[in-house]
Amino acid sequence: MKKILLITVALFTLLASAQQNQNEILADYSSGNYSVYKVKKVSYDKFKMVKVKKQWPIQFSKSGNKISTVLVKRAGILDEAFKPDVPGHPAYFAFSSYRLTFIDGVGVYYSWNTKEQATTKYVFVKGGLSKKYRELNKLVENYSKAVFKNQTNARAEVKEEKSAIAELERKRNSLQNREVSKLEIQVLKTPKKVAHFSEAIKYGIVAILKDGSKLSTKNLGGKIPWNDFILSNKGCSNTIEEVRVDEDAKTLIEDRITLQVVSKYHKGLKATKYINTTNNLPVQVNQRGFWGHERRKYMTVFQGQNGQHAGRGDNLTIKVKTVSHKQTGEKLNKIEIFNTTKNKLVIRYKLTPTTKLIVNNNGGQGMNGFEGRKGSPNGGNGGNGGAGGNILLIKDPSVTKLDIVLNNAGGAGGKGGAPKYSYASRGRNGVRGGKGRISKQVKTVKLSF
Repeated sequence: MKKILLITVALFTLLASAQQNQNEILADYSSGNYSVYKVKKVSYDKFKMVKVKKQWPIQFSKSGNKISTVLVKRAGILDEAFKPDVPGHPAYFAFSSYRLTFIDGVGVYYSWNTKEQATTKYVFVKGGLSKKYRELNKLVENYSKAVFKNQTNARAEVKEEKSAIAELERKRNSLQNREVSKLEIQVLKTPKKVAHFSEAIKYGIVAILKDGSKLSTKNLGGKIPWNDFILSNKGCSNTIEEVRVDEDAKTLIEDRITLQVVSKYHKGLKATKYINTTNNLPVQVNQRGFWGHERRKYMTVFQGQNGQHAGRGDNLTIKVKTVSHKQTGEKLNKIEIFNTTKNKLVIRYKLTPTTKLIVNNNGGQGMNGFEGRKGSPNGGNGGNGGAGGNILLIKDPSVTKLDIVLNNAGGAGGKGGAPKYSYASRGRNGVRGGKGRISKQVKTVKLSF
């Protein structure tokens, strides 16, 4: 009867402590030197607690009535700053891959696995230690699981608190309710090449107030929030801090990109920055026939031991016309690539006459044959490669120079499958596809941009 009573008391003590979070439990703890017990493995499933000769300093820092940091001077010299998992309702404090939980008069330094199991490494106490290794692990596991269940509301409160702090910070640094006389766009670094696929152009915004003082966005050293502005860039992406030139040349109407920002809180107040394109970055366009293993995506196939044949490249029409750069007057080739097989525009570019354009329109690669099997020991044949696609290049009479490479080779055949037995035969390799045709014309060109 006495034993049952002791177990009942211990159970109620655990349940009561499980309702307390670490902020509440640590109200009874103070900073100072703590005795340390290290866990040592004796055998496969046996452990013992060995007292470390030197005490370790532990410091509790608070923010209001919440513990913000538990600083453990490991071995008395190495600082480990443990932070609460949920500041308002912590179940543990974390540092690196370790956790620290205080419960029932001890601090347990442990790791935690995906099965919600604790592995104690150190124990901190004021005085002696009466608990065993397995008892400590189970104590921490049960406590953590109980507190986790009560963290839902606490996490919501933390989220709301963070949102409120973020909104307060936004208002403190916003242009809202400020008298602003001018906005400026500052480019941090303009790339030497401003073209399709060139590196990003980094920029920030400066606001000049009526009293002459200046505020700026974070990337220029200030704190103005980017959501104070409406972006309406042209010829490039509408993104904060950095932009990239559009891939489609149709948007490069004036042969430049336009950065433009408007203040949300000051009607008519805007800033504009123009950057001329250089159009001199080499470009590669890839079109190909489907590979043998992709054939099932395009048609119904019966898959035996033989590999599937690949698809041929589509037919492409490339039109080129030379014009003058609208800002610098230099020559530019306007290039349009159209897939006539699919009746679909592929891409439009503006490139200088000496900038290389590579167009790959090769056939797909044949599928490998399968290995032989008991009922059919010979290896399967490899599928044939697809033929290269046909390319028609039409140059306007205005074109005097064009640096273009056209590749339309046939795809390789698949490899024959290995035999099941040594007396059986390996499958035949598939045949490489034939090269597509390249035709060239010179005639007046009309483009869609």
